[in-house]
Amino acid sequence: MYKALIVDDEIYAVMGIRSGVNWQDLQVSEVYEAYNMRDALRVFERTPIDVMVCDIEMPRGTGIELLERVNEISPGTETIFLTAHSAFDFMKRAIQLDGFDYLLKPIEFDVLQETIAKALQSIRQERELLQLREQYKPYYEMWRRKKTLLTDKFWNDLLSGRIVCSADNIAGILEEHELTGLQDAVFLPVLVSVESWLREFSTKDEEMMEYAVRKGASEMLLLTGQGEVIQTKQGVNVVIIVGADGGAEAMNELHSRCESYIRDCRKYFSCNVSCYIGKSSTLYDIAETYRRLLQMEYNNLNKSNQVYTLAAAGPYSIRTMIPRLSAWTFLLEQGKLDELQREIRCLIAEMSGIPGLSIVELEGFRHEFMQMVHYILHKNGLSAFELFQDQEGILLNARPRSLEQLEASTLRAVQVIYDQLHQNHSVVQRVQYYITEHLHEPITREQLAGCVHLNPAYLSRLFKREVGESITDYILHARMSRAKELITGSTIPISNVARSLGYHNFSHFSKMFRKVYHTSPQQCRQQSGKMNQHL
Repeated sequence: MYKALIVDDEIYAVMGIRSGVNWQDLQVSEVYEAYNMRDALRVFERTPIDVMVCDIEMPRGTGIELLERVNEISPGTETIFLTAHSAFDFMKRAIQLDGFDYLLKPIEFDVLQETIAKALQSIRQERELLQLREQYKPYYEMWRRKKTLLTDKFWNDLLSGRIVCSADNIAGILEEHELTGLQDAVFLPVLVSVESWLREFSTKDEEMMEYAVRKGASEMLLLTGQGEVIQTKQGVNVVIIVGADGGAEAMNELHSRCESYIRDCRKYFSCNVSCYIGKSSTLYDIAETYRRLLQMEYNNLNKSNQVYTLAAAGPYSIRTMIPRLSAWTFLLEQGKLDELQREIRCLIAEMSGIPGLSIVELEGFRHEFMQMVHYILHKNGLSAFELFQDQEGILLNARPRSLEQLEASTLRAVQVIYDQLHQNHSVVQRVQYYITEHLHEPITREQLAGCVHLNPAYLSRLFKREVGESITDYILHARMSRAKELITGSTIPISNVARSLGYHNFSHFSKMFRKVYHTSPQQCRQQSGKMNQHL
């Protein structure tokens, strides 16, 4: 429940507001009254106030003077100003002091009630975020200090293909990472995809909330405590369940737990999440399972808050010969073409030793390889159709009739991708261009993902990795940079500047500007030497 304070030197105005607003609907349990600045400050001495509805023009201390004091003693209070005159000086100062909003008298009570509701919603969100920060901050800081531990490094290197386990090297690799005894263990990976946030978070707050999401996954999906919840260096959240039973009953139970977890993430962490459940894997093939989970997430462009299960492998025996495509992806993206070509030739040579190898099995390999191709190309903003349509022998619908054809088309494909990978504009550059061209419109992460045909969670990780800040922060800084250019380089009214960037609530625009530049828009214009500004 909340507490409100009405401040006006006219007793009938106070009585009208008190009776005209349905405070119970707003969850306001106590409404205080004050008729001047001194009485209002006495109320603040006795009790905390969440929202203050205050007249600006009062004889014994204006509402502006009162807000200056309230900002010092109760910075969490939101203030809504009432005025009978649209006096610029008063309103300008109210905005500089971060007043929530101002309304002209005579007051329409439904408008006032709606404005108070918005102020209380702002307070509620700030408190929830502060509570989550305090709850998870010590654990998050501990995780940041320890996230380079050997176990974390092992899973990152294994899933990315930097290390590949085999019967010859697995004992040494596990000993090096202090994980002896896992040679014969079975693992079930679950990819947790944060697809969108339900409110605006800064880059740091997003990191904190993603930690909370992983903490929740540890509590709800690792019931026995056997396993790890990691975030890869690419920002992917992965739950690795040790000793998981891949039977139908166990998988159904895990599916149900994932559904409950998704609901709780939306309720407590303000985010939409999907879970992608893999298949039981060993250290020899978990990287391939992980790659297929990434592919599932990547191809999911529309649905959020869902649980997906990796489909069983096809019937062809070539499945056991599918290469470590995640390792191939890494080699291609790192520009290690010679090493990749050697890997391809080596695999084709091994396949030639399979007795009775069929065309169906070659087609199975081609299908897996093309999945990798599409993954890399989409990630880098390239079109497979446009890139390959003129390449003789490697058209997207070409089917290999022999191992020689398969080797030739595979080598040619990776050569073409290698040649083009760093020449076209990247996905992130296209997103940045879109943001720049649409600063005057509402921009959502889902909208950006749609324009580059990517999964929102995947785009968010890619953007943050390349730019160093979240999409939300980037949009805010881009808008405020444009606003500063207009404010300091023109005499356009500041309110018009705000509207040109999609801000119809001037108080909110002022707060966002101050958040970025630590000064108000008006002060910024004054400092630039343009003193004839007006709203």
